[in-house]
Amino acid sequence: MPAKVVRTVSLTPELTALIDAKVATGLYGSASEVVRAGLRLLFEQDRRDKQAAEMAEGQRNAQ
Repeated sequence: MPAKVVRTVSLTPELTALIDAKVATGLYGSASEVVRAGLRLLFEQDRRDKQAAEMAEGQRNAQ
């Protein structure tokens, strides 16, 4: 496993409450796990968006 880097971030009260609620469900063991899960979703969305843009560009070039 790669070395972990510690970051300090400022969150709105709403985001803090969301993280706390997710941890309270027991599905996540810590706030860090919630943030990592959210970042993984963001990376996946970015990957899909890039793929869709590449496909659209390919379709435009094929016409």
